[in-house]
This record gives sequence, C-alpha cells and structure tokens, in this order.
Amino acid sequence: MFPNQTLSIYLFLFFSISAIAQQGDFYGKVKFNTKEPAVATYIMLKGKSIEKETSANVNGAFNFKNLPFGTYTLAFYSLDAKPKTITVLLDSKSKEVNIVLEISEFQELDEVLVRSKTVQQKIEEKGFAVNVIETKAAAIQSIQVNELLDQSAGVRVRQSGGLGSHAHYNLNGMTGNSVKVFIDGVPIRNFGPSFSLNSIPPSLIKRIEVYKGVVPPHLSDDAMGGAINIVLNSITKNELKASISAGSFGTYRADINGGYRNNKNGFTARGSAFVNYADNNYKVSGDQVAVALSAGTPDVYIEAERFHDRYRSQGGKAEFGYTNVAWADKLLASVLLSNMDQQIQTGATMEIVYGNRFTEQRTNMYSLDYAKKDFIKNLDFSAFASFSKLHRKTIDTIATQYSWLGHPTSYYNDPDVWASGAEAGDPTLQKDIDQTINTRTNLAYHLNENNTIQLNHLLNTFTRDSDDPMLPAVENALKEEREYSKSILALSFENVAFKDKLRTSIFAKSYYIDRTSKLRTRTSNTSTATIVIEENNISSNDLGYGGSISYTFSPKFTVFGSAEKAIRLPEANEVFGNVAANVNASVNLKPEHSNNYNLGFSYDNIAYKKHTFGVTSNVFIRDTEDLIMQFPTGSNEEFFENSNIGKIYTEGFDFTLNYNYNEKIYFSGNTSFFNARDYNVTYDVDGNPITPSYERLANTPYFTMNYNLKFDTSDFIQKGSKLSSYTNLLYVHEFFRHGSTLGGAGKTTIPSQTSFDAGFAYTFPKKKITLSFDVKNILNNQIFDNYALQKPGRGFYSKLSFTIL
Repeated sequence: MFPNQTLSIYLFLFFSISAIAQQGDFYGKVKFNTKEPAVATYIMLKGKSIEKETSANVNGAFNFKNLPFGTYTLAFYSLDAKPKTITVLLDSKSKEVNIVLEISEFQELDEVLVRSKTVQQKIEEKGFAVNVIETKAAAIQSIQVNELLDQSAGVRVRQSGGLGSHAHYNLNGMTGNSVKVFIDGVPIRNFGPSFSLNSIPPSLIKRIEVYKGVVPPHLSDDAMGGAINIVLNSITKNELKASISAGSFGTYRADINGGYRNNKNGFTARGSAFVNYADNNYKVSGDQVAVALSAGTPDVYIEAERFHDRYRSQGGKAEFGYTNVAWADKLLASVLLSNMDQQIQTGATMEIVYGNRFTEQRTNMYSLDYAKKDFIKNLDFSAFASFSKLHRKTIDTIATQYSWLGHPTSYYNDPDVWASGAEAGDPTLQKDIDQTINTRTNLAYHLNENNTIQLNHLLNTFTRDSDDPMLPAVENALKEEREYSKSILALSFENVAFKDKLRTSIFAKSYYIDRTSKLRTRTSNTSTATIVIEENNISSNDLGYGGSISYTFSPKFTVFGSAEKAIRLPEANEVFGNVAANVNASVNLKPEHSNNYNLGFSYDNIAYKKHTFGVTSNVFIRDTEDLIMQFPTGSNEEFFENSNIGKIYTEGFDFTLNYNYNEKIYFSGNTSFFNARDYNVTYDVDGNPITPSYERLANTPYFTMNYNLKFDTSDFIQKGSKLSSYTNLLYVHEFFRHGSTLGGAGKTTIPSQTSFDAGFAYTFPKKKITLSFDVKNILNNQIFDNYALQKPGRGFYSKLSFTIL
C-alpha cells in the first residue's frame, strides 16, 4: 500500500487540472513531389508570441499541440527540396496541413539550421546542472564509456582495476549509490553486472546525460547525488554496424548492432551484441605489494604482475515491436541475455592476494516498453516493465596462500595454507539467485502551451535465494531470506514563460522502502557457538521536494539554479551484501538525507571569425546526513562494509571551457573542486560535546583537472577520407586514503596522479571503415583509485569499425 503522502500527491494532481483558453492543434504530412514521405523535414512555426520547431517522422507526419487560436507561419526545410513557407489560420481544435515539397539539387539551409537548438542546449535550459556528452566521435576510438565520463567536469570514475573491475561514480562530492546510473531512463541494476558501463560499446550510445546534484523527476529514482543517463541509439532505418578491437594486457572487444524498420506498417526490430575479454595482467607496485623471499625474512617491496584477474563477458539484446505508428510512438518487447566470469585478484585492498577465487554470473532480462504522446488529448503516457533474474556463483575452495610473485607463498613441496580452509574465509560454492521486478510509469498532462503537470512512479522489488553446498548440512538447512521493495512517486509542475526564456519546475517525491532479512549468525566466537537465524525488518517513509529554474538572456547565455531536499534509500546489495564482491551485509543501514543546491551559467557559441568559445560553470552545496560510504574492514582490510557516517557538509564548483577553430581544432578543459568535511559531533567520557574535527572526507578525490585537444582534417592521403587525432590529460590531486575519525590505518594519502593519453582515427573514403589507434597512460605513471587499488599502466589499443549495411 502506498504511504499517505502518495495519496496526497494524487489528490493534488486531480485538483490541479483546470479549464484553459481556446486552443487547437496543427497536424499533417510533408511529401516530396515524387509522393515519397519527406523524412526529417525541419519545420518551424511562428505566431504572435510563440516560436516552435519539430521534424517530420519517417512517415512525413508532424504536429504542433496546444496552440492558441490565431494566425501562424509554417516554414518547411529539407536537404532534398526547396524551402517552403505558408501562412495558416488556426480557428478550430484541429487543423490538417499537408505540404508537397519540390525536389531540388540546391538548398539554402545553413542559416536556419544554425538557429535550431541542440539537444544539449534544450536539456541545459531546464535548469539542472547537467553535462551532455556526445559519443559520435568517441565511438570509433578504443575507449570505454567510463573513460568518457572521467573527462567530464565534476565527474570522477573510481575503478578498482582494469576492464571489468567494479566502478564507483563521484559527482561533485557524492559517490557510490548516491549516484544512480540509467539506460534510457531505466535503472542499470536491472541489467545485471555483465551489462555495465564497462561493457557497453560507445557505438551503441547516442549521448550521455550527467546530472549533478538535483535530478529531473522523470528519472523517478532516489538519485540523491546525481544521475548518469545513457541514451542508446534509436534505429529508424535499416543498418548494421560492427567493430573489433585489441590491446595491451590481453584486451579484446567486439560488438555488432543493427536494426530494421518497415516504413509501411512501423514494424521495428533491433539487436546488439558484444564480447569482452581481458587478462588484466598489468604491473603493480607500492607499499601493499610486498613479499617474503624466504621464511622469516622481512618483506621486500617489488614490482609484480597481476596474475589472477581475467575477465570475460558476453551479452546480447533483441527488441521487437512497432515505432512511430498512430497508436504508439513505440511498443517494444525486448530480451537481454548476458553472462560473465571473473577471476578475483585481491580483497578490498592489494594487501591480500588471491590465486584461485573467482565468480560466475549470468542475467536474463525481459521487458516491455510503451510510449505515446497524446495518449488521450493533452496527455503523454509511457510505461516500462521488466523482470530480471541473475544467477551468481562464488567459487573459493582452495586454502593455498598466494603472494605477489604469482605462486603459493611456500612453493616447495608444502605450500602455506589458510587456516580458514579457503582464501577469503570459509570454503564456499555459494549460489545466489537475485530476482528483480522494475516498473516505471510517466504521465505528462499539458494544461496549455506553457504549463505541464507530470506524475512519475517507480516500483522496484528484489528477492535473493542463496545456497552453499560447502556449509554443514545442519547450517545450510537454516534457510536465509532477503526481500526488498521500494516505491518512489514524483509529482512535478513545469512552466515556460517570456517566450521560452524563463523555465521553472517544482516537484515533490514520496520515498517508501520495506526490507526483510533472515540471516544466519553465530551466537559467539567460541567452539561451542551455535548458528541461529536473526530476523530484521525495516521500513521507512520519507517526503522530498525541490525545484529548478533557468533564464535564457540570449540564445548564447543561460543562468540556471536548482535546490532539493533529497533522500537516498539503501540499495539491496548494500543491505544484504555480495559474497562475490567481498561486501558484508549491513542490515541496519539508514536512508541518506541531503539538502542540495546548485547555481550556474552557460555562455556558449561565442563566435569571432573562425573562433568559437563556450563557458559553463556551476557552484554547489551538499548538506548531508547519514551518508552511506563503503569502507574496508578487518585487520587485513579484506572485505568491504557499508556504514552511515553522519553529517557531511560539502561546498564546491566545476568549470568547463570549450573552444574550436574553424571546426578543425577543438579544445575542452575542465576543473572540479569540492570541500567535503566531517561535521559529526562526538562526546567525551562525561557526555560533553566535542567540536567536530572538520576532517576532509576519506578516500575521496576533491580536486581534478582534465584537458582534451582534438584535430580534424579531411582528404588526408585519400580524397573523401577524414583523420581525427586527440590528446587527453587528466590530473587528480592527492587525497586522503583514510581519516583518523572515519577509521582505518596505513597509508595516509593517495599521491597526486597525472595520466596522458593520445590517439588517432582514420576514416576511409565512403565512410564505411574507420581504423583507430590509442595509447593510454603514455607516461606509464602509477594511477590509483579506491584505497590504493592500482589501475593499468601504459597500454596500446587499436580498433576497426565498419558499416556493413
């Protein structure tokens, strides 16, 4: 049952819809004089105080909704026909306008097309602090999506190793699951670990939207610190593309994607598949890479090669249905199958080395996706539902101890063994079956041209069944249970005023969670300990709210701001743990609460002769309580555990500068800084409060800079070819590995890091084949991330991309 706040929001929506002035719609089709649909014709509408734009779909159809009665000018522009302008009187609720364009070899469209806003501009004008990353150029490089994100202002991707390693995303001081990742608006957790940002090829992606802090309500999740939304390519024509790549450390990748659409009846089929493989056998060194060369001698620090870190993953997705038909913008059923197996090299840090521990996982996901604008008059409706089933097995049955030399610690006839019976504790062949149901529903009611009410709901349920045949029969008979569900309902109101210059949005969110666990626990650590089932049930109900505002002073200059009281509910894997990832259960985790504020501006497309500049900046505040962070635990820091760490206050800014010369030389530079401090009050033995330490947040890089330079030239060697070359420089300032207040011991700081990459891509004439070559970490510097886990050194990678159809 929904909480009381949910009922109140529904009632508010019902009583908010009111009578509006006389309005009507234009609709019709654009055709060439050959009677073929004029696909993608750009259409501009102008009225007394209204300017709108749209494009004809694959059937040549277009429409403009909710227009006040009056006289309008409609201009039609196509790359294949002469421009055409007409004047039409709108004096009824719907008026049909059918246009025939005359095929012509010459058109004058440049001036009009420049005036059309890019997708990035339209997203940024809604008032949220957002970066939009276009992936078209990167799709032909040997680059991962996480590397693209790492080059964006305010974003720091924290990976625990090479290809396939776990990644955390830090956005302006918020990290972990406070930052949600979506694929086409659907939470990525439903897709399984083998379908991650590490494994999705950039060629499958249209753009990446990075929301920092306040997140638009249509994403419908509890993204307290920000969100990353991956927008996949929508195939509207028959095409088939593929790529293969190879590189250092035994890295091989391949992908293929394509689609088919019947323009007569709208039937659409899409498919994609990928394969990833990496040995990840790169060199590591440092104060955690030490060995005893013989029994009883002191440890010696060495440079070693990772020897047990192979990663393999495969996946495929198929979609079938209808697109751009009268009764649906899309109705697609899809099946996603993916699997992976991965050797596990270390524990939470590099002090513990494994030689036999590994995991296998596979995921099946089935989904249905429907969307229709004007489902009924003035109401847009979309819904998504999915069921996913993940099978995970953790294998750790050999007690042999390994060192960084790549063999057992005593490699004569009698190797050392762990007293526990396995490398990471008790021997295990644990099998987990995680089942997830996810639904997302979005309703948007257009009160009139300038006012819209939206209702968005997300429901997520999770269950896990576990079995471990290595446990004693009596203990294994005590079955564990894990159940989790959350419901998030968002109501928002959007207003556009002053000829689209002022945009405001306010919203409220209801957060409800219920989780139950029955887990085995020991009554003591003695030999007479007994195993019992400990039951835990927690539910919570919270209400958040916020808003955004932006004002466009000119097509080039926009100021934006947003604020939110945000809540983030603990995720299932945080609460119940994950044996394969060395994460312990934390059943008593509380939700995070944060007051988030953003204020920024964008000054773009500043042109002087052949030079074009752009500047974007954003300042922010995060006032957070019960922040959930993951820390190593145990004397050897072998496992992770999630904990609430109280009150953290963060201030910061990010800044981006873009420049291009004559559309040939491109430069992008960004800087991000934030100051996250511990504001927890402690008490002395007499109960008197002690001033907070104001210590900087541990294991969190707070100052980063990124510079990217790209050069494009045409007709290089061959006429009709294109050569693109690039360099990228990343700097991460030193940061604390542990803090005296937040726990831990050992290395004080992670040192400052500099990574320099370079590469080129050559596209052959006819644009069918592209060959790229990349060198990463050219200087072969040590690059660290979470708790000094070292990332790969210098690597060479090549990629061949080709269009089959």
